[in-house]
Amino acid sequence: MPRRPPRLPPLLAEFDDEEREAVLAANRAFYRAFAERDVEAMDQIWAPTGALVCLHPGQPPLHARTEIMASWRGILRHPESPKVRCVGEWVAGRLGLAIVVCREILPEGQLMATNTFAKQSDGWRMIGHHSGPVPPVETVQPTGTQAAPPTRDRRKLH
Repeated sequence: MPRRPPRLPPLLAEFDDEEREAVLAANRAFYRAFAERDVEAMDQIWAPTGALVCLHPGQPPLHARTEIMASWRGILRHPESPKVRCVGEWVAGRLGLAIVVCREILPEGQLMATNTFAKQSDGWRMIGHHSGPVPPVETVQPTGTQAAPPTRDRRKLH
């Protein structure tokens, strides 16, 4: 008699496509607020209470919401704040918790970011952002009559 695969406990079960899309929408709202320098939108993306962490590249971690939002106000209001574009989103989630890993494209380089979201009564809210430098990966498709197959980045993310 064939054995059935073990049933995963609820906390290890995958979340559905609808939740995955909602998390990706929250992640995209974060980058839209960043691109549009929208301090109010950034404030709405972050969870209002609870454990939070924000690690900007080369900076010490911030845990207090007031410190995190002050850092974002400083970044978004600075005239030389970088334009950031998010590509290659990868999402994993469980009941009430999701992580998005993506590449941040800046004019002067690339970063990898891990954005953590918690499900709250009003939707998915950011509870963590960690961004740091990585070697660049080509993100532009070659031009010409015949497109070359995309090259796979075989470097590990850890």
